[in-house]
Amino acid sequence: MKALPLILAGSLLANAALVTTLAMLSRDKNDSLPSRSGTAKQTQGSIGNRSSDINGRDLVAALNTDDPAALRDILRASGFSDDMVRSLVQMRIWKRYEARYKALQPKPDPGKPWWKDDFRQNGWYGNMSKAQREEMRQIQKDQRAEMERVLGPDKNNNGWGGWQDPRMSFLSAEKRQQLQQVQQDYQDLMSDVQQDMQGFTLPSDREKLRYLQDEQKRDIEALMTPEERKAYDLRMSSTAQQLRWQMTRFDATEEEYLKIFPLQKTFDEKYSTNDPYGGYIERDQSFWKERQEADRQLKEQMKSVIGEQRYNDYLRSQENDYQQLQAATRRLELPADTPSKVYALRDDVAAGAKQIAENANLSDEQKKASFAALAANTRAQVASALGAEAAEAYFKNNGMRWLNEIEKGNVVSFDPTNPGNWNTTQAIKPKPKPKPAK
Repeated sequence: MKALPLILAGSLLANAALVTTLAMLSRDKNDSLPSRSGTAKQTQGSIGNRSSDINGRDLVAALNTDDPAALRDILRASGFSDDMVRSLVQMRIWKRYEARYKALQPKPDPGKPWWKDDFRQNGWYGNMSKAQREEMRQIQKDQRAEMERVLGPDKNNNGWGGWQDPRMSFLSAEKRQQLQQVQQDYQDLMSDVQQDMQGFTLPSDREKLRYLQDEQKRDIEALMTPEERKAYDLRMSSTAQQLRWQMTRFDATEEEYLKIFPLQKTFDEKYSTNDPYGGYIERDQSFWKERQEADRQLKEQMKSVIGEQRYNDYLRSQENDYQQLQAATRRLELPADTPSKVYALRDDVAAGAKQIAENANLSDEQKKASFAALAANTRAQVASALGAEAAEAYFKNNGMRWLNEIEKGNVVSFDPTNPGNWNTTQAIKPKPKPKPAK
């Protein structure tokens, strides 16, 4: 976690714990007063049954002490729940480190132009030196260590932030924590490199990042068994990051994902054009030709392992038109088959346009009118399915851009291997302009 977010998180934690405590003290005070029937109320609810009573002054004194362990003991003895004890003690520990955090923050510069923002250049660490950044990370480690020393491991905490990536559920809690530590350590080192770059990347910077990435990969693999490394690769590799997004849009089953992943990974390892280190990978013409053929083979392999119908569904799911229709359906709570029905109009329109173009009984003017009517009818069907407002937004977002060609009196045909591409055939040749008189 970077410095500024950590300070904000600590302040929020302290404020939340203080509000909760004051509410409890108020409740305690009210519970000690006699009721209308003359009997004392029983303290119940979120505080629970206490083994011994504590008055407000004792609790305030405990909160004000600089001894988190003493605060822990008095809260536990007073019957506070484990979660409440942890929250209040964490607040107290945070206050012990707050001054050290703030001392590292750059001092406000009243002369700084308000119309300029150097965040992208300096990042979360501001203008800290490398020594200051190292000190910031050390403070974070010291704070985490003290929290564990005073409170012990948090049984409800699957990570430092209390959140567990569900993709990592195949690992034990201990290995998840070790993995998170490795990732945090390397993230800190890579942040140092990026901070020192100051917006200008040298080849040596890319080499440093590449080295750190490779070392991180080796350290992560060393934590795991072969089976765990395979599961990690399926979930967290660069191939997985991209493929999981595609499979989400495709609404793939786990079985389909497991069939497609090794095919995509093999392709990526040899033909990926992405450089995670910020460099430019120069490729010659033979590489692109070879990659194009490999991509064609990849698609054929995908079709063979998931079947032709599902493969066609996959191609459709990656197309912008279909994605817009899916988004509109989710937002407007339209019938689930709306995207498929609206998207299928393209085939009907393409067939209708071809019939108009090939009809020898129609004059050019009649064909123009028929093309215009075909386009207008298609737009009306979309409006009927999505609603007038959504249809207008869909068309303005370049939905069914090919309809513009139909309105011009042209025939469109769609590439079955890439539904986002279409070809246009001129159906009505424009009349030649009259030659100027000599």
